[in-house]
Amino acid sequence: MQINKYKAVLILFVSLPAILLAQEGTISPYSSFGIGDTQEQGFSLNTSLGGVGVAMRTANYLNPINPASLSAIGVTVFETGINGSAIYLTDNTLSQEAFTSTLSYLSLGFPLLKGVAVSGGLLPYSYKGFELRQNNIVSNQDALTYVVNHSGSGGLNRAYANFGAQLFKGFSVGATASMIFGTINQKRELVFDQPNILNRRDENSYTTRDYTYDLGFQYQIKRANKNLTLGATYCPEANLSASNSGASYTYDLSNDLGIILDTATVFYNESNGFVLPKSYTAGLAIEEKDRWFLSGELGFKEWSQMTFFNTTDPSLKDAMHFKIGAWWIPNAKDVHNYLNIIQYRAGINYNSGHLSVSALGTNNPQTDISDLNLSFGLGLPMRRSNTTANIGVQIGKRGTTDAGLIEENYIKFHLAFTFNDKWFKKRKID
Repeated sequence: MQINKYKAVLILFVSLPAILLAQEGTISPYSSFGIGDTQEQGFSLNTSLGGVGVAMRTANYLNPINPASLSAIGVTVFETGINGSAIYLTDNTLSQEAFTSTLSYLSLGFPLLKGVAVSGGLLPYSYKGFELRQNNIVSNQDALTYVVNHSGSGGLNRAYANFGAQLFKGFSVGATASMIFGTINQKRELVFDQPNILNRRDENSYTTRDYTYDLGFQYQIKRANKNLTLGATYCPEANLSASNSGASYTYDLSNDLGIILDTATVFYNESNGFVLPKSYTAGLAIEEKDRWFLSGELGFKEWSQMTFFNTTDPSLKDAMHFKIGAWWIPNAKDVHNYLNIIQYRAGINYNSGHLSVSALGTNNPQTDISDLNLSFGLGLPMRRSNTTANIGVQIGKRGTTDAGLIEENYIKFHLAFTFNDKWFKKRKID
């Protein structure tokens, strides 16, 4: 049985990178900026609690938000999850609905010694997935119009390994090393309404595979049956090497495929492609073991310092987030009423957003694009096993219809499984 478990986990870890690269995780027009829609780096439990995790310690779940929390796990933990999103876009004139689904993460962690543990995993870091259309009229020639089509796809993924250890009673530290990898594709087309004028297409692909690290600590005070935990994380600025390849060419629309007539430019170069911003987060949590948990955290990320192939984007600004999450178990020892051993979860997450933009093709003032969502979830223990099914939902809104911008209303669903076992327990031979 142990060998079968190892094989199953190995197959999932080997196959997940290919699955992640093939996924389209967003249709948001706001993914056109920077590296795309950045994803929360927590797992199902974190998501159901509004995204909190900096001050959370648990023996049976992995918490990738703060590597110092690894010192709390006492058994091998394997987690995997999937996400689904229903999104409604509107600018008060036009609207669009869509549904996306993705395999969201895979992670394995295990203790080395009491108070010392390691883990590793794979999860998405950002998504690009947009199509924008801009109508224009050539100056002084009202009879001639053209359309500018902007589109993008791809995204970045994150593979990580982290380590956590308790240095002395109540105080734990941790570190994470991550590899950010993936390809972002962007395309811009000028399409004229008259067949005798050539159209133009510019295509770019940005590919990276480089490393980052972050640090975390937690300090826990135990009083009677309650625990008070203070946590913090720091992620320094990261320079990611990347390649940029592309082509610019003209074509006509004499058939459905579009015939390329002239390739004006083909290029390929390598440089310090992305500079990811530094971030700081601090949080506080209080809990009664196996009964209830409450946590809040505040974080800051310097997106205004991000560069993309040595170019800063004026649409990027520093972002702040505030999160509160809680769970409650009526009676964890109840063997008669299953409803009493379920972990009921809820949270709220506000992010000021790292974008300040104006509507495409307008001179309107820039508007901050913030995000607010509520989350709910359940931890469903499976009796006669060490497995928990985690289900949850997020309901939220990002953006605004003011000044010609787009508002996104979304519902996100997630399903995950947490497996606990002592895979590396030494066998005794009589």
